[in-house]
Amino acid sequence: MILLKTTQLCSYRTVFIFLFILFQTFAFAQQPTKCDYVRPHEADMWTFGQNALIDFSQGDAIPGRMGTGNIDLFYGCASISDVDGNLLFFSDGKKLYSNGFYLLDNTNDLKGNVMSAQSSLFVPTPGNADKYYVFSVDYYIPNSGHKGIYYSVIERVGGLWNVTSKNQLLFEKNAQKITAVKQKNLKDYWVIIHGYDTEGGNFMVYQLTDAGLDPTPITINTGVVHTGTGVSFANNGGYMKASPDGSKIALVVPNDGIIEVFNFNTENGLISIDKVSAAGAFNSPYGLEFSPDNSKLYVTTTTTGNLSCYLYQFDLNNPECFTNYSTIYELADVNRNLGALQLGIDGKIYVANYLEGNYAFNTLNVIENPDRIGDACNFKFDAVPLAAITASYTGLPNFVTSFLDIPHFTWINQCHTQITYFNLRNETNVGTPLWDFDDNGATSNDLQSNYTFSQPGNYTVSVTENYGGNSYAYERDITIHPLPPVELGDPVLYILPGSSVTLDAGEFDEYLWDPDGSTERYIDVSQEGIYKVTVTDTNCCVNEDQIEIKFAKIYFPTAFKPESSVVENKTFKTLGATSALLNFSLNVYNRWGQMVFSSHDPDKGWDGTFSGGDAPTGVYVWVVSFNSTESRYQSALSITERGTVTLLR
Repeated sequence: MILLKTTQLCSYRTVFIFLFILFQTFAFAQQPTKCDYVRPHEADMWTFGQNALIDFSQGDAIPGRMGTGNIDLFYGCASISDVDGNLLFFSDGKKLYSNGFYLLDNTNDLKGNVMSAQSSLFVPTPGNADKYYVFSVDYYIPNSGHKGIYYSVIERVGGLWNVTSKNQLLFEKNAQKITAVKQKNLKDYWVIIHGYDTEGGNFMVYQLTDAGLDPTPITINTGVVHTGTGVSFANNGGYMKASPDGSKIALVVPNDGIIEVFNFNTENGLISIDKVSAAGAFNSPYGLEFSPDNSKLYVTTTTTGNLSCYLYQFDLNNPECFTNYSTIYELADVNRNLGALQLGIDGKIYVANYLEGNYAFNTLNVIENPDRIGDACNFKFDAVPLAAITASYTGLPNFVTSFLDIPHFTWINQCHTQITYFNLRNETNVGTPLWDFDDNGATSNDLQSNYTFSQPGNYTVSVTENYGGNSYAYERDITIHPLPPVELGDPVLYILPGSSVTLDAGEFDEYLWDPDGSTERYIDVSQEGIYKVTVTDTNCCVNEDQIEIKFAKIYFPTAFKPESSVVENKTFKTLGATSALLNFSLNVYNRWGQMVFSSHDPDKGWDGTFSGGDAPTGVYVWVVSFNSTESRYQSALSITERGTVTLLR
């Protein structure tokens, strides 16, 4: 038996090591990331009417009350929440209230008019959560002293909100109409108003960027001229709205009985006529709103001369929509009236109720499925009770319409091997839905569905809703991304004691090392242990890898026998964790100093031959040199070892 004497370069610890990739399905499942869609929250809180409040922050409409005092927002009003859905401000064009339901200092004399249909509008300053514009809308009446749209600036300084610029005249000869949408860049805003009297044929489109409001508008002359005095002053009133996607603008000319629809270019702010009704076709149109999918327009008419008031639906895909339309509801009660319409974040349109003479009423009406044609839109009268001691008047809050541009269904998690969760915006009257995931015929009938896609790639997911014998289909494209290919190398990496090595996780967006806690791409390691890294890529997909660092144990035999029946004893070579040896060199010499063997491969040994024949038995001298691994902070170690080995025959 041949004995092996060892030169021990390090202590040895046996550890079972494996490559472990952990997909924490449920840990990641329903936690949205920055790559997942997050709906806008600026329209979460509605303030209107007599102390009335509706909270949409959790998705459903929850009625509430504006504090304990008495706040009346009779006609037009506006509110805005922050990006997390917390109420910031609301106004009736004359006064500006904070989220505590009290007046901000020096804001009880804004130059809007509480009787304006759209008395006010809040628009955030792009890229600045501490600065908002509030537009206050008076209406222009020739020779009456009423005129103008004004703006004020609200800024947060030292944690407190203050009006830093107040009642700046924007435009003088205006109708009671103002709306706003995001520009095509999805950052800046277009603020759109309409003129009156000698300016009555013009739209004025203002640009709001991070540099502030440009006071010089784009002026577009198109559509019906808004003008009139006396009774015809009613042409000044009524609503103007942009569609959720910003591609359309619609307005009413009440006394002339006209409804107009325009095309709007969100890139350059230009407006062109699309459709217009005949004069007198509708009796005193007042409120209007687009459906979530931008294809339907809803309009209310008001009671005059003891006539009924109506809720109409116009299918904008029909070129003849103003002559071929749906009467959704007739309200024949001369003491009741239909007022403003407003789309909610839940995909439903709410319709204001009020009593003749502008008296409050304690319910709202609702269009439950406004994307659907005709009666399938499911209008419900008096369906939304308001909170106690609150009521609705004519108006509902005015918003930047882009805050309501929310897809019919959304999802979270777009990474392969993880569950993707699909959520319907509006769950009302959907029957038993059919989800088709475009993945080898996979479907689901769950209301809120989930699915794990078989492969990374592009899919067109659809949901079909069934109601009243009709089907309504919606589809969206989704990309399922592969997991980031993080690889730290072989499961075990050997290093020499006293040396170190740099571990490289690869090029990704985010890193977290365990147990180091580092969030960098690289870490330097000089101790034994298991090191794990979790990486996140640009698609917010997460993957993990780990590696065990062990100290190398190196053996040098003291004898070998080429004819041995034990394989390990047949050659002379370095034994142990030779992968830790870099720039390796082994030379073997006989007693006369002749080199009988040389190798730069630590796994290649001397088989006892020399010059084509067997070397004689005896003692031989060996010299081995190698380098250790190196890291960013420590250079490689250079090591040389010498010894003797006996060749046996």
